[in-house]
Amino acid sequence: MIRPLSADAAAALAPVRAALLAAASADADEVVRRAEAQRSELLARARRTADELVAAARAEGEADATAILAVRLAQSRREARRSALSAQRALYDELRDRCRAAAAVLAGTAEYQGLRRQLADRAREQLGSDADVVDSPDGGIVASAGTERVDLSLPVLVDRALARSGPEVAALWTA
Repeated sequence: MIRPLSADAAAALAPVRAALLAAASADADEVVRRAEAQRSELLARARRTADELVAAARAEGEADATAILAVRLAQSRREARRSALSAQRALYDELRDRCRAAAAVLAGTAEYQGLRRQLADRAREQLGSDADVVDSPDGGIVASAGTERVDLSLPVLVDRALARSGPEVAALWTA
């Protein structure tokens, strides 16, 4: 059991008690001040880290978006090129079909026999005078001598003429 202090003892210890309380209060204030400083520093560091993470994420996102955009742009260009080539091919095929149809009509005209003779003469010039010359079912002729063969049918002549006129034909889709 603890006995209470006498009034004289309590009065004598009052300055010590006050000094201890003042020292404890000062220590507590210092601990609180340091804790506040640490809290402020930790918050500032956390904000800087968050800002750096946001900036890095933004930069990474922009880089990813740029890469994705580049891929999509390349795909779009390829698709546009594919579409343009497909349209050009369709135009070329239509031109070839129309030219072949016009050549087929030529086979039914009076001038055709003169053209047929010229084609046969040309085949004999290339293969020799004893070349075998036969009419092509599509108009024109096909000639052969031994293993050599010359196809001067109207569809083949149309295709050759179109191939020779490449720049003029290409102008159809560049104009």
